[in-house]
Amino acid sequence: MTNGIKEILNNSQLANDSFKKRDLVKNVSLDEVDRLSDELVKLYKNPSYKKWYCKAIYRFGAQQIRDWMARASDGKYPERLFTTYVNQANGFIRGDRQNVDLR
Repeated sequence: MTNGIKEILNNSQLANDSFKKRDLVKNVSLDEVDRLSDELVKLYKNPSYKKWYCKAIYRFGAQQIRDWMARASDGKYPERLFTTYVNQANGFIRGDRQNVDLR
């Protein structure tokens, strides 16, 4: 299918991103990240977002991602709603947004 997480993490382009290896959630295995990111790619039909999905899984953990997937599935455009949840959480971590409901 698309690149696995090991290849993405070794890609020199990662160094140019705001996401760094120190942001990784320690309890997420590489195999779990690959499986869940492939699931997201298939579900939302967007293979170009594989790297972004992997970063989100590492940052927030598989359980949080699955929770957001479940919440987004009820929306008119689940892929957009899922992206909104992740982006809001990223903004909350950076301090860009206030009063964001991440439940």
